[in-house]
Amino acid sequence: MPRILDLIAVIAVAVVLLLPRPSVTAQPALVGAAVELDAFAELENARAKNPASVDAALALADAELGVAHPDWTIATLASFAALDDWRVHLTLATARAERLESERAVTEARRVEALCASATARPACAPGTEARVGLIKRSMEVLADEHIDPAKDPVRAREQVSKVLHSAKYNLPSGGK
Repeated sequence: MPRILDLIAVIAVAVVLLLPRPSVTAQPALVGAAVELDAFAELENARAKNPASVDAALALADAELGVAHPDWTIATLASFAALDDWRVHLTLATARAERLESERAVTEARRVEALCASATARPACAPGTEARVGLIKRSMEVLADEHIDPAKDPVRAREQVSKVLHSAKYNLPSGGK
C-alpha cells in the first residue's frame, strides 16, 4: 500500500511539473480613451439594433478601419458584399488593401469604378471617390506587377505600397454621404 501512495505522489508531482505554463495573457481587443471606446460601443450598438442598415454597418466598419482592424471591417460588411453600393466596396477594398490582399482589393476597386461609372448608381458616388479607389487600386497592382507575395515578403510589400501611396492620407465616407 505505501508503494501505491508513493507512486500516486510521484505521478502527481510529475503532472504538476510537466504541465505547460500558461503562455497566453488576455488582452483587450480595443484599447483607447473612455470617450473613444464609448463612441465605438455606440456604433456597435446601432449596428446590433438595425443589422440590415448599410449606413450603420459602414459607420462601424469605418471606425474599425480607424483602429487598425481591417479583419473586423470585412466581417462587418460581409452581409452587404452582394449589394451594388460603392461605399461598401470602397470600404472592403480599403480593408483588403490594409491586409495586403492585393487581388481581392483590386477586384473590389474595379467594382467601385464600375458602380461609379454607372449612371444608375444609388447612392451616387461622392466627389473624389475615383481618386481614392484609384489610389487603392494602383497601390495593390504594384504588388502583382512586381510579383511580390505579401505572405512571403511583407516588408518589401509594405515598402512598395508606401512608395505608391507616397504618404497620402484619405478618409472614407461614412453614412449616406
